[in-house]
Amino acid sequence: MKSHFSAFDWFVVLGFIVFYAFLGIRAGKHSSTVDEFLVMGRRLGPIWGVATLAATETGLVTLIYFSEEAYLSGFVAFTIALLAALTMWTVGWTGLVIKKLRNLQVRTVPEFLEARFNSEVRSLAGLAAFVVGVLNMGIFLQVEGAFLAIIFGLPMSRLPVVMGVLLVVVVAYTALGGMYSVVLTDVVQFILIVLGVGVTTWLVVGAAGGWGRMIAAVAANYGSAGFSLGNTPRYSLLFLTWTTLYYLSGWSSWQPVVARVLSMQNVETALKLYRYSSLFMFLRAAFPMVWGIGALAILGRVGQSSTALPSMLVRILPAGLIGLVTVGFISASMSTYSSYLLAFSSILLQDVVAPRLKRPLSGIERVKLMQMGVLIIGVLIYLWGSFYHFPESVFRYITLTGSLSYAAMLTTLVGGIYWKPANVAGVYCAFAGSAVPPIVCLAVPSVHPTYAGLLSFVLAPVGMIAGSLFFRKADGRLRGQAV
Repeated sequence: MKSHFSAFDWFVVLGFIVFYAFLGIRAGKHSSTVDEFLVMGRRLGPIWGVATLAATETGLVTLIYFSEEAYLSGFVAFTIALLAALTMWTVGWTGLVIKKLRNLQVRTVPEFLEARFNSEVRSLAGLAAFVVGVLNMGIFLQVEGAFLAIIFGLPMSRLPVVMGVLLVVVVAYTALGGMYSVVLTDVVQFILIVLGVGVTTWLVVGAAGGWGRMIAAVAANYGSAGFSLGNTPRYSLLFLTWTTLYYLSGWSSWQPVVARVLSMQNVETALKLYRYSSLFMFLRAAFPMVWGIGALAILGRVGQSSTALPSMLVRILPAGLIGLVTVGFISASMSTYSSYLLAFSSILLQDVVAPRLKRPLSGIERVKLMQMGVLIIGVLIYLWGSFYHFPESVFRYITLTGSLSYAAMLTTLVGGIYWKPANVAGVYCAFAGSAVPPIVCLAVPSVHPTYAGLLSFVLAPVGMIAGSLFFRKADGRLRGQAV
């Protein structure tokens, strides 16, 4: 299908990309120390905190995979949106894990694990989080690049170029400006995301013929399974349990998210950040789900579900407007990449590399090495996004790869904070139990991702308890001490 992308639309898109690069690079002068580079000197207030967290967790890939879930399932997919919001609000209300982390003023999640256990545990947790970050971001780049290629009207042979240009800009301003660049660009991007999402939703509902036709399309394609959890095979009790645990773990231990908590002025504003942001976590899923149902009404069933959204947008967006809406989509993409690149470069250096060095690094050396880490991650995710393809939906791939470390991180943090007998042996067993099922599923796609992902969240706590109790009489290095 031919895109309506015009010369004016190209001018708008390229202009905003240059603008983002300018903002991010200008922010570099504020990031000369490690605390400024990673956590913005811990001066982030609640309003900016909500904007930057919402922008980070509303990436273009987020819009695509939530749209795809509704396209494949109907209105029942809104259950995922509700789970995302409720779990974030619960973490913000209880302070689960994050309250302790902010009180200790750590810069990364694995940093706490060294204080509670030892430096090997810190490196293991950092390496696991880094690997998951690369696996996730590589697919982000692949899916988003394909989306933009369709919107731009480019052949898929140009996908590597689209991926490369998108990555180069965001790598440049993240490496130079650190958290200042991320927050400054996130606030601008958040405004554009909200505008883009609002305009797109209005256009999609209108083009689909209104809510009545959208409801009819779901009924015609999925029957009662599109409306009732009890009748849909895609949202079984096992899948919903896995999704709930995944979100609880992500909000508690996922470095790109927790970095906002660690940047807040104090514990109270950190907890408010989560409670306020929970509404956005629902909306960031609900609006693209409306698009997915609209795509079902407009296009019917297509061969590759992840292309339904851009194919529909190409059909309904006229020249002039498609460029403005695309700016919102690119804003969503860049806000996620910048935060994730910064988070995982900090983990790579602070938690994996630096503890292994024979001499301590100066602040300037750490900042330089983290900048180099951003570049390394950019290369790795480009290679992964270029060569790996997963047969399941995007949401399930991301949830599966997340489970590789999420289950172990949640288990280790909860055990380390709330359970005194937790020790190093238990941590190792927890990480092994968390990692094995997703790795098997990625290598053997015939293994169902729901079973593999949920098994991670079963084996991780079992491993923690069994390992800690079995080695409870081991030496002090294994016992660890409560923090």
